[in-house]
Amino acid sequence: MASEHIRFLIIGGGIAGLSTAWHLSRLEEGERTILVEAEEHLASHSSGVNAAILRSLAEDSISTAIGLRSARFLREPPTGFSETPLVDAFGLLLAAGPERSEELASWVSAMEPGVASRCESLEAHEVLLRAPWFAGNVTRGFWFPEEGRIDIGALVAGFARGARQGGVEIRRGVRVERLIEEQGRVIGVRLSSGEEIRAETCVLAAGGWAGALGAAAGSKIRLRPTRRHLMVTAPQSDLDRRWPVLWYFGSREEGEFYCRPEGGGLLLCACDITDVDPERYDVDSEVRRLIASKASRFLPGLRDAQAAHFWCGVRTLTEDGRFAIGPDPDVEGLFWVAGLGGSGMVCSAELGRLAAGGLLGSSSDQDIMEALSPARLTQSALD
Repeated sequence: MASEHIRFLIIGGGIAGLSTAWHLSRLEEGERTILVEAEEHLASHSSGVNAAILRSLAEDSISTAIGLRSARFLREPPTGFSETPLVDAFGLLLAAGPERSEELASWVSAMEPGVASRCESLEAHEVLLRAPWFAGNVTRGFWFPEEGRIDIGALVAGFARGARQGGVEIRRGVRVERLIEEQGRVIGVRLSSGEEIRAETCVLAAGGWAGALGAAAGSKIRLRPTRRHLMVTAPQSDLDRRWPVLWYFGSREEGEFYCRPEGGGLLLCACDITDVDPERYDVDSEVRRLIASKASRFLPGLRDAQAAHFWCGVRTLTEDGRFAIGPDPDVEGLFWVAGLGGSGMVCSAELGRLAAGGLLGSSSDQDIMEALSPARLTQSALD
Protein backbone atom coordinates (compact mmCIF):
# COMPACT_ATOMS: atom_id res chain seq x y z
CA MET A 1 0.00 0.00 0.00
CA ALA A 2 1.73 3.15 -1.19
CA SER A 3 1.79 6.13 1.15
CA GLU A 4 3.09 9.67 0.85
CA HIS A 5 3.26 12.65 3.19
CA ILE A 6 2.61 16.33 2.53
CA ARG A 7 1.60 19.36 4.59
CA PHE A 8 -1.92 20.08 3.30
CA LEU A 9 -4.35 17.64 1.71
CA ILE A 10 -7.47 19.33 0.37
CA ILE A 11 -10.46 17.01 -0.04
CA GLY A 12 -12.79 18.39 -2.71
CA GLY A 13 -12.24 20.04 -6.07
CA GLY A 14 -15.17 22.40 -5.94
CA ILE A 15 -14.87 26.15 -5.56
CA ALA A 16 -13.99 25.98 -1.82
CA GLY A 17 -11.11 23.58 -2.30
CA LEU A 18 -9.80 25.26 -5.45
CA SER A 19 -9.80 28.74 -3.94
CA THR A 20 -8.05 27.48 -0.81
CA ALA A 21 -5.43 25.73 -2.97
CA TRP A 22 -4.92 28.87 -5.06
CA HIS A 23 -4.36 31.04 -2.00
CA LEU A 24 -1.99 28.50 -0.45
CA SER A 25 0.01 28.52 -3.68
CA ARG A 26 0.22 32.32 -3.51
CA LEU A 27 1.67 31.93 -0.01
CA GLU A 28 4.34 29.56 -1.35
CA GLU A 29 2.73 26.43 0.07
CA GLY A 30 1.78 24.92 -3.29
CA GLU A 31 4.64 22.43 -3.41
CA ARG A 32 3.44 20.91 -0.14
CA THR A 33 -0.27 20.77 -1.06
CA ILE A 34 -2.32 18.10 -2.83
CA LEU A 35 -5.97 18.49 -3.82
CA VAL A 36 -8.06 15.37 -4.54
CA GLU A 37 -11.41 15.35 -6.35
CA ALA A 38 -13.63 12.27 -6.61
CA GLU A 39 -15.00 13.14 -10.04
CA GLU A 40 -13.14 13.29 -13.34
CA HIS A 41 -14.01 16.97 -13.69
CA LEU A 42 -13.46 19.75 -11.18
CA ALA A 43 -16.47 21.64 -9.77
CA SER A 44 -18.90 19.09 -11.16
CA HIS A 45 -21.38 19.07 -8.25
CA SER A 46 -22.68 22.15 -6.39
CA SER A 47 -20.08 24.48 -7.90
CA GLY A 48 -21.07 23.57 -11.43
CA VAL A 49 -24.87 23.62 -11.21
CA ASN A 50 -25.63 26.84 -9.34
CA ALA A 51 -27.32 30.01 -10.58
CA ALA A 52 -24.06 31.98 -10.99
CA ILE A 53 -25.53 35.14 -9.46
CA LEU A 54 -23.29 37.78 -7.91
CA ARG A 55 -25.29 38.95 -4.89
CA SER A 56 -23.01 40.13 -2.11
CA LEU A 57 -25.74 41.32 0.28
CA ALA A 58 -26.72 38.65 2.82
CA GLU A 59 -28.87 38.49 5.90
CA ASP A 60 -25.79 38.17 8.08
CA SER A 61 -23.34 41.10 8.22
CA ILE A 62 -20.29 38.80 8.38
CA SER A 63 -21.40 37.01 5.22
CA THR A 64 -22.03 40.35 3.53
CA ALA A 65 -18.54 41.60 4.42
CA ILE A 66 -17.02 38.43 2.95
CA GLY A 67 -19.19 38.71 -0.15
CA LEU A 68 -18.20 42.33 -0.76
CA ARG A 69 -14.48 41.58 -0.45
CA SER A 70 -14.83 38.64 -2.80
CA ALA A 71 -16.84 40.71 -5.27
CA ARG A 72 -13.92 43.11 -5.58
CA PHE A 73 -11.71 40.17 -6.54
CA LEU A 74 -14.27 39.02 -9.11
CA ARG A 75 -14.49 42.46 -10.70
CA GLU A 76 -10.74 43.06 -10.65
CA PRO A 77 -8.91 39.70 -10.53
CA PRO A 78 -5.11 39.53 -10.44
CA THR A 79 -3.30 39.93 -13.73
CA GLY A 80 -3.34 36.68 -15.68
CA PHE A 81 -6.07 35.05 -13.60
CA SER A 82 -8.59 34.98 -16.45
CA GLU A 83 -8.58 35.95 -20.11
CA THR A 84 -12.25 36.93 -19.89
CA PRO A 85 -14.18 39.04 -17.35
CA LEU A 86 -15.45 37.08 -14.36
CA VAL A 87 -18.58 39.22 -13.96
CA ASP A 88 -21.19 40.43 -16.41
CA ALA A 89 -22.48 43.40 -14.43
CA PHE A 90 -25.96 43.88 -15.84
CA GLY A 91 -27.25 44.72 -12.35
CA LEU A 92 -29.00 43.09 -9.42
CA LEU A 93 -32.42 44.25 -8.26
CA LEU A 94 -33.53 43.18 -4.78
CA ALA A 95 -37.25 43.73 -4.20
CA ALA A 96 -39.37 43.10 -1.12
CA GLY A 97 -43.04 42.92 -0.29
CA PRO A 98 -44.57 44.60 2.77
CA GLU A 99 -43.66 41.79 5.18
CA ARG A 100 -39.94 41.90 4.43
CA SER A 101 -39.18 45.47 3.36
CA GLU A 102 -37.80 46.57 6.71
CA GLU A 103 -35.79 43.37 7.03
CA LEU A 104 -34.15 43.92 3.65
CA ALA A 105 -33.46 47.56 4.51
CA SER A 106 -31.76 46.48 7.76
CA TRP A 107 -29.33 44.27 5.81
CA VAL A 108 -28.34 47.25 3.68
CA SER A 109 -28.00 49.59 6.66
CA ALA A 110 -25.54 47.14 8.25
CA MET A 111 -23.15 47.53 5.31
CA GLU A 112 -20.19 49.88 5.60
CA PRO A 113 -21.29 53.41 4.60
CA GLY A 114 -18.89 53.61 1.66
CA VAL A 115 -20.17 50.33 0.29
CA ALA A 116 -23.83 51.01 0.97
CA SER A 117 -23.56 54.23 -1.04
CA ARG A 118 -22.89 52.13 -4.16
CA CYS A 119 -26.41 50.72 -4.08
CA GLU A 120 -29.56 52.73 -4.75
CA SER A 121 -32.65 52.62 -2.55
CA LEU A 122 -35.85 52.41 -4.60
CA GLU A 123 -39.50 53.07 -3.88
CA ALA A 124 -42.06 50.60 -5.21
CA HIS A 125 -42.74 52.49 -8.44
CA GLU A 126 -38.99 52.80 -9.12
CA VAL A 127 -38.58 49.03 -8.77
CA LEU A 128 -41.27 48.48 -11.35
CA LEU A 129 -39.69 51.01 -13.70
CA ARG A 130 -36.56 48.84 -13.71
CA ALA A 131 -38.54 45.60 -13.94
CA PRO A 132 -41.88 46.41 -15.62
CA TRP A 133 -42.35 42.72 -16.41
CA PHE A 134 -42.51 41.81 -12.71
CA ALA A 135 -45.91 41.55 -10.98
CA GLY A 136 -45.01 40.85 -7.36
CA ASN A 137 -46.35 42.94 -4.48
CA VAL A 138 -43.35 45.25 -4.13
CA THR A 139 -43.04 47.99 -1.52
CA ARG A 140 -39.31 48.63 -1.60
CA GLY A 141 -36.15 47.67 -3.45
CA PHE A 142 -32.40 48.16 -3.80
CA TRP A 143 -30.39 48.41 -7.01
CA PHE A 144 -26.82 47.09 -7.20
CA PRO A 145 -25.47 48.18 -10.60
CA GLU A 146 -22.09 46.40 -10.23
CA GLU A 147 -23.54 42.95 -9.66
CA GLY A 148 -24.99 40.39 -12.05
CA ARG A 149 -23.78 37.06 -13.44
CA ILE A 150 -20.54 35.23 -12.57
CA ASP A 151 -18.67 33.29 -15.25
CA ILE A 152 -18.32 30.04 -13.29
CA GLY A 153 -16.17 28.31 -15.89
CA ALA A 154 -13.64 31.14 -15.98
CA LEU A 155 -13.53 31.39 -12.18
CA VAL A 156 -12.97 27.66 -11.67
CA ALA A 157 -10.35 27.57 -14.43
CA GLY A 158 -8.52 30.56 -12.96
CA PHE A 159 -8.24 29.01 -9.51
CA ALA A 160 -7.21 25.60 -10.89
CA ARG A 161 -4.63 26.99 -13.31
CA GLY A 162 -3.12 29.32 -10.75
CA ALA A 163 -2.94 26.60 -8.10
CA ARG A 164 -1.14 24.24 -10.49
CA GLN A 165 1.28 26.97 -11.54
CA GLY A 166 2.01 27.55 -7.86
CA GLY A 167 2.93 23.91 -7.35
CA VAL A 168 -0.32 22.36 -6.11
CA GLU A 169 -0.89 18.84 -7.37
CA ILE A 170 -4.52 18.32 -8.41
CA ARG A 171 -5.70 14.73 -8.75
CA ARG A 172 -9.06 14.01 -10.35
CA GLY A 173 -11.05 10.78 -10.20
CA VAL A 174 -9.63 10.09 -6.74
CA ARG A 175 -12.27 9.20 -4.16
CA VAL A 176 -11.56 9.44 -0.44
CA GLU A 177 -12.90 6.36 1.31
CA ARG A 178 -12.25 7.63 4.81
CA LEU A 179 -10.04 9.82 6.95
CA ILE A 180 -7.26 8.00 8.79
CA GLU A 181 -7.45 8.81 12.48
CA GLU A 182 -5.02 7.85 15.22
CA GLN A 183 -5.45 8.79 18.88
CA GLY A 184 -7.86 11.62 18.13
CA ARG A 185 -5.83 13.08 15.30
CA VAL A 186 -6.43 12.87 11.55
CA ILE A 187 -3.18 11.93 9.84
CA GLY A 188 -4.36 11.45 6.25
CA VAL A 189 -6.85 9.66 4.04
CA ARG A 190 -7.39 6.24 2.59
CA LEU A 191 -8.53 6.28 -1.03
CA SER A 192 -10.97 3.84 -2.62
CA SER A 193 -7.98 2.45 -4.55
CA GLY A 194 -6.36 1.40 -1.27
CA GLU A 195 -3.68 4.08 -1.48
CA GLU A 196 -3.02 6.29 1.53
CA ILE A 197 -1.96 9.92 1.59
CA ARG A 198 -0.58 11.25 4.86
CA ALA A 199 -0.76 14.95 5.65
CA GLU A 200 -0.13 17.27 8.56
CA THR A 201 -3.58 18.78 7.98
CA CYS A 202 -6.58 17.48 6.03
CA VAL A 203 -8.86 20.19 4.69
CA LEU A 204 -12.51 19.16 4.37
CA ALA A 205 -13.84 21.10 1.39
CA ALA A 206 -16.11 18.32 0.16
CA GLY A 207 -19.43 20.15 0.14
CA GLY A 208 -22.36 17.90 0.97
CA TRP A 209 -20.00 15.01 1.71
CA ALA A 210 -17.86 16.88 4.25
CA GLY A 211 -20.11 16.23 7.23
CA ALA A 212 -20.18 12.44 6.82
CA LEU A 213 -16.41 12.23 6.29
CA GLY A 214 -15.77 14.28 9.40
CA ALA A 215 -18.27 12.39 11.55
CA ALA A 216 -16.70 9.05 10.64
CA ALA A 217 -13.41 10.36 12.06
CA GLY A 218 -15.01 11.46 15.33
CA SER A 219 -15.90 15.08 14.54
CA LYS A 220 -19.01 16.51 16.19
CA ILE A 221 -19.50 19.17 13.50
CA ARG A 222 -22.96 18.97 11.96
CA LEU A 223 -23.84 20.27 8.50
CA ARG A 224 -27.09 20.08 6.55
CA PRO A 225 -27.00 19.00 2.87
CA THR A 226 -30.09 20.33 1.10
CA ARG A 227 -31.44 20.38 -2.44
CA ARG A 228 -32.50 23.34 -4.59
CA HIS A 229 -33.95 23.33 -8.10
CA LEU A 230 -33.41 25.63 -11.08
CA MET A 231 -35.30 25.91 -14.35
CA VAL A 232 -34.48 27.64 -17.63
CA THR A 233 -37.25 28.49 -20.07
CA ALA A 234 -37.08 28.11 -23.81
CA PRO A 235 -35.87 31.26 -25.62
CA GLN A 236 -38.36 34.15 -25.69
CA SER A 237 -38.34 36.55 -28.63
CA ASP A 238 -39.38 39.56 -26.52
CA LEU A 239 -36.95 38.97 -23.66
CA ASP A 240 -34.14 41.50 -23.22
CA ARG A 241 -30.88 39.66 -22.51
CA ARG A 242 -29.74 42.67 -20.44
CA TRP A 243 -32.58 42.44 -17.95
CA PRO A 244 -31.14 42.57 -14.42
CA VAL A 245 -31.13 39.74 -11.95
CA LEU A 246 -34.32 40.12 -9.91
CA TRP A 247 -34.52 38.62 -6.41
CA TYR A 248 -37.89 38.95 -4.69
CA PHE A 249 -38.49 38.61 -0.96
CA GLY A 250 -42.21 37.96 -0.79
CA SER A 251 -44.55 37.24 2.08
CA ARG A 252 -43.89 34.32 4.41
CA GLU A 253 -46.41 32.36 2.38
CA GLU A 254 -44.89 33.32 -0.99
CA GLY A 255 -41.27 32.84 0.03
CA GLU A 256 -38.41 34.00 -2.18
CA PHE A 257 -38.08 33.88 -5.95
CA TYR A 258 -35.38 34.96 -8.37
CA CYS A 259 -34.78 35.08 -12.09
CA ARG A 260 -32.22 36.26 -14.60
CA PRO A 261 -31.67 36.03 -18.38
CA GLU A 262 -30.08 32.79 -19.60
CA GLY A 263 -29.58 31.58 -23.14
CA GLY A 264 -32.40 33.65 -24.61
CA GLY A 265 -34.81 32.49 -21.88
CA LEU A 266 -35.03 33.06 -18.16
CA LEU A 267 -33.43 31.12 -15.33
CA LEU A 268 -36.01 30.70 -12.55
CA CYS A 269 -35.79 29.55 -8.94
CA ALA A 270 -38.50 29.17 -6.28
CA CYS A 271 -35.84 29.01 -3.51
CA ASP A 272 -36.92 25.56 -2.32
CA ILE A 273 -35.01 23.79 0.46
CA THR A 274 -35.23 20.05 1.17
CA ASP A 275 -32.85 17.93 3.22
CA VAL A 276 -31.17 15.25 1.09
CA ASP A 277 -28.50 12.58 1.10
CA PRO A 278 -25.83 13.91 -1.32
CA GLU A 279 -25.28 10.34 -2.54
CA ARG A 280 -28.94 9.80 -3.45
CA TYR A 281 -31.19 12.59 -4.67
CA ASP A 282 -33.03 13.51 -7.83
CA VAL A 283 -35.24 16.24 -9.20
CA ASP A 284 -38.71 16.61 -7.71
CA SER A 285 -41.53 17.21 -10.20
CA GLU A 286 -43.52 18.97 -7.48
CA VAL A 287 -40.88 21.71 -7.36
CA ARG A 288 -41.11 22.05 -11.12
CA ARG A 289 -44.79 22.86 -10.66
CA LEU A 290 -43.94 25.26 -7.82
CA ILE A 291 -41.51 27.18 -10.05
CA ALA A 292 -44.10 27.31 -12.83
CA SER A 293 -46.73 28.57 -10.37
CA LYS A 294 -44.51 31.35 -9.02
CA ALA A 295 -43.39 32.34 -12.51
CA SER A 296 -46.99 32.55 -13.65
CA ARG A 297 -47.84 34.80 -10.71
CA PHE A 298 -44.78 37.06 -10.77
CA LEU A 299 -43.97 37.01 -14.51
CA PRO A 300 -47.35 36.97 -16.29
CA GLY A 301 -45.69 37.50 -19.65
CA LEU A 302 -44.10 34.06 -19.31
CA ARG A 303 -47.29 32.08 -18.71
CA ASP A 304 -46.91 30.23 -22.01
CA ALA A 305 -43.14 29.69 -21.79
CA GLN A 306 -41.94 26.10 -21.95
CA ALA A 307 -39.23 24.66 -19.71
CA ALA A 308 -36.04 23.89 -21.61
CA HIS A 309 -33.93 22.65 -18.66
CA PHE A 310 -34.76 21.60 -15.09
CA TRP A 311 -32.19 20.39 -12.57
CA CYS A 312 -31.16 20.46 -8.94
CA GLY A 313 -28.02 20.69 -6.86
CA VAL A 314 -26.86 20.37 -3.27
CA ARG A 315 -26.48 23.41 -1.01
CA THR A 316 -24.84 22.55 2.32
CA LEU A 317 -26.13 24.72 5.14
CA THR A 318 -25.10 25.41 8.73
CA GLU A 319 -27.38 25.95 11.69
CA ASP A 320 -26.86 29.73 11.72
CA GLY A 321 -26.25 30.33 8.01
CA ARG A 322 -22.59 31.28 8.42
CA PHE A 323 -19.77 29.33 6.80
CA ALA A 324 -17.63 26.80 8.64
CA ILE A 325 -13.96 27.74 8.27
CA GLY A 326 -11.35 26.69 10.74
CA PRO A 327 -9.90 23.77 12.71
CA ASP A 328 -12.12 21.08 14.16
CA PRO A 329 -12.41 21.69 17.92
CA ASP A 330 -12.15 17.99 18.83
CA VAL A 331 -10.18 16.27 16.05
CA GLU A 332 -6.63 17.50 15.55
CA GLY A 333 -5.32 17.70 12.03
CA LEU A 334 -8.78 18.41 10.56
CA PHE A 335 -9.67 21.81 9.07
CA TRP A 336 -13.08 22.74 7.64
CA VAL A 337 -13.93 24.87 4.61
CA ALA A 338 -17.58 23.93 4.27
CA GLY A 339 -21.20 24.96 4.78
CA LEU A 340 -21.13 27.52 1.99
CA GLY A 341 -24.87 27.31 1.32
CA GLY A 342 -25.68 29.14 -1.87
CA SER A 343 -22.88 31.68 -1.50
CA GLY A 344 -19.85 29.66 -2.52
CA MET A 345 -19.30 31.31 -5.89
CA VAL A 346 -19.90 34.84 -4.62
CA CYS A 347 -17.64 34.43 -1.59
CA SER A 348 -15.09 31.99 -3.02
CA ALA A 349 -12.09 34.30 -3.34
CA GLU A 350 -12.33 35.67 0.18
CA LEU A 351 -13.21 32.30 1.73
CA GLY A 352 -10.08 30.79 0.22
CA ARG A 353 -7.97 33.66 1.55
CA LEU A 354 -9.42 33.26 5.04
CA ALA A 355 -8.92 29.49 4.94
CA ALA A 356 -5.31 29.75 3.78
CA GLY A 357 -4.54 32.29 6.50
CA GLY A 358 -6.14 30.05 9.10
CA LEU A 359 -4.20 27.02 7.94
CA LEU A 360 -0.91 28.92 8.18
CA GLY A 361 -1.76 30.67 11.44
CA SER A 362 -1.29 34.02 9.77
CA SER A 363 -4.84 35.34 9.55
CA SER A 364 -5.32 39.04 10.28
CA ASP A 365 -9.10 38.60 10.50
CA GLN A 366 -9.46 37.08 13.95
CA ASP A 367 -12.97 38.47 14.55
CA ILE A 368 -14.26 36.95 11.32
CA MET A 369 -12.46 33.65 11.90
CA GLU A 370 -13.97 33.40 15.37
CA ALA A 371 -17.43 34.03 13.91
CA LEU A 372 -16.88 31.26 11.34
CA SER A 373 -15.31 28.78 13.76
CA PRO A 374 -16.73 25.27 13.28
CA ALA A 375 -16.78 24.87 17.08
CA ARG A 376 -20.19 26.55 17.17
CA LEU A 377 -21.60 23.75 14.99
CA THR A 378 -20.79 20.78 17.21
CA GLN A 379 -23.65 18.58 18.33
CA SER A 380 -23.17 19.67 21.93
CA ALA A 381 -23.24 23.36 20.97
CA LEU A 382 -26.44 22.85 18.95
CA ASP A 383 -28.11 20.98 21.81
